[in-house]
Amino acid sequence: MCRLVVLVTGIFILICSGATFGAQVILNEYNAVSNTNFLNGGDSAADDDGGRASDSYFGRIQGNGGNWFELVIITDHLDMRRWNLDIYENGQFDETLTITNHPIWSDLRSGTIITVSADVPSDVNYNPEAGDWWINVQANNNANGQYIEASNFPVSSDSWQLRIRNASGAVVFGPAGEGVSPQTGIGNTEIFRLEDDPSDSIAANSDKYDDGDDFSTFGAPNRWGMQNFRSLRNVEPAPSSITLTDPNGTEVLTAGSTYTIRWESQGLINQVLVEFSIDDGKTWSGVYPSNVGNAGQYEWLVPLVDADSCLVRVSSSDNPGVYDVGNATFSISKLLLEVVLLSLI
Repeated sequence: MCRLVVLVTGIFILICSGATFGAQVILNEYNAVSNTNFLNGGDSAADDDGGRASDSYFGRIQGNGGNWFELVIITDHLDMRRWNLDIYENGQFDETLTITNHPIWSDLRSGTIITVSADVPSDVNYNPEAGDWWINVQANNNANGQYIEASNFPVSSDSWQLRIRNASGAVVFGPAGEGVSPQTGIGNTEIFRLEDDPSDSIAANSDKYDDGDDFSTFGAPNRWGMQNFRSLRNVEPAPSSITLTDPNGTEVLTAGSTYTIRWESQGLINQVLVEFSIDDGKTWSGVYPSNVGNAGQYEWLVPLVDADSCLVRVSSSDNPGVYDVGNATFSISKLLLEVVLLSLI
């Protein structure tokens, strides 16, 4: 919002709120899903659209990971020690979370993702040179307060906003969130996210902030299309790769059975996304139950379908360009299931 001010000298100036350019750090995403709901509604098996909306880290769980929000560092070598994160609900100030003086905050590289979570334990094994661009810190009344103030904080669909202030108290970004942009529309089965590449041109009132209910990405680039961090991440990570070994083509799987999907990976890949297609890769669906972590294998509940053009895809949650698909299609047969059931009669 802007207003025109006339000084006594007759000079006109334009003062704009929520439109600070050149921000050093920005709000990237927050979870507005209430603790009794699932992302895009529904239940654990399916969302309101019959799909399986989920988070890349949590999978499909009630509450979608609880109270959390996500920042992206824009300025390289940023020192965030003693910075303040001011939280608002319904236009009212609620809580300030103060970042501590811990050395982890003293030299943050551009492109770093910072998540603040009430439930996920702190993980500061941060090493951009090795490809690890994520810092998670836990804030609640029972946390140890080593990295951020040990205090409960809300995140909700009630016009939630965040303002970021530096150690001197100057506003660096925000307030940003519902009520600024977008004005309304963040429901309690949705997330708030930036649907653009993070950069210093993103303002708190950017029209690229919007709601989402298809996919959330705690600790990873946003997915609505694909968020690109390449211009921010000047440190080249070690090469990463994924090789899918099973299924790799020509297999015939029994519908309703359990099949072990296996893959090998190189480089730093903390989380993977496992998906399948029954139409030769034209469309993809997430596996059920959702996969979390990079264990090299996943026990897949084969869907109850008859299909001859199936594929499995395993990709890095942090870098979706690192993935592998089977060399050829495989089949899923309900007939084999019927034979098994008849043999049990």
